[in-house]
Amino acid sequence: MKLSVDFSALFASAKKMGDPIENDFVLDTPREPWEDKLGSEGIELEDINELESMDGLLSYRGRQVLLYIQDHGSRVQEALVAPDEAGKKYHIAECRTLHKMRNEGRFERYVITNDISGEFEISGHDYMTGHPVEGRTRLRICKNCLTYLNYQGYSKPGNYSAFNNFDLDEFFQTYSSFFTHLPQRKMGEADGYTADWPEISRAFRQEKAYTCEKCGILLSDHPRLLHVHHVNGVKSDNRKSNLRAFCADCHSKEAFHKSMYVSHADRQTISRLRHEQQFQKPDNWQEVISLADSGLRGFIERCRSGCLPVPEVGLDLQDDKEEVKGMLELAWPLQRLGIAIDERDKLHAERLGWKVFKVHEALDNFTTFMTRL
Repeated sequence: MKLSVDFSALFASAKKMGDPIENDFVLDTPREPWEDKLGSEGIELEDINELESMDGLLSYRGRQVLLYIQDHGSRVQEALVAPDEAGKKYHIAECRTLHKMRNEGRFERYVITNDISGEFEISGHDYMTGHPVEGRTRLRICKNCLTYLNYQGYSKPGNYSAFNNFDLDEFFQTYSSFFTHLPQRKMGEADGYTADWPEISRAFRQEKAYTCEKCGILLSDHPRLLHVHHVNGVKSDNRKSNLRAFCADCHSKEAFHKSMYVSHADRQTISRLRHEQQFQKPDNWQEVISLADSGLRGFIERCRSGCLPVPEVGLDLQDDKEEVKGMLELAWPLQRLGIAIDERDKLHAERLGWKVFKVHEALDNFTTFMTRL
């Protein structure tokens, strides 16, 4: 497991002495055996209530997970051959199906995993002989989960793309900032980069004055949050015409960047800097989407469909002493209404007199939320 530590104060001091520091300090801690198991064959639960919920998403010890039923009984052979028709769906959120299972106290062979390959180990028995059968297959996502999250606007009538093209890697990346522990696989750690890529990246960012070419944010005090993007997706093509300097938030929203996991702290740092550098309030919902945390996309789409007023993105909340006490991901200052991802931000804002919803509280009670605007 890797813990990212914010050394921004050190970076700022070092900047006064010369070029920005390029090191990204990382503290390594030993991985527990159960962490490796969670990412491979999965962990079997004796009780579905062992699952935790992180703002409507499935969680286990601070890690984002998915849940599926391993035992397919006499239909296992059919599920191995035709998983779309015979395979049991897997779950990614606290949808109505899981609520029903909890309420009815049903027990089946639940397995949780954060393996994002899309392949699942299932088992059962031959319906003729009774002999055990097992194997790996590609199960499909639960549609109720997509509806609950309004993932990629799935709740909109006729929108089948979120189901037909669902990708676990992209899904985990979308909600990575909701969790304290990020998946091990990150953009930049995969093969494909040339041996001299660190030097090329450093020189290119310096040439761009550590400024994001998309949103315009200056990151000279936070150089690790400025990435170099390959336009055509070929990591070995280092022609300047194929390179762009993007902040981590903008970079993660580029096409084909499913494996880029950006922490909540890093996204909030970028939001805070955008405000400090006098960015204007978004004029429309498309600008909100481009600036907000990607995990808010489903909620934002609901707001846009409901023709709600456009909010501010990444608003710091200060007390009477002008000390920052929290940040709202989306905020309507006139109504003192906001959306928070972190529970601590929610509590801080409420102490300052705001009405704050977590993302899926707002989705579950959207009519109530609308009446406050």
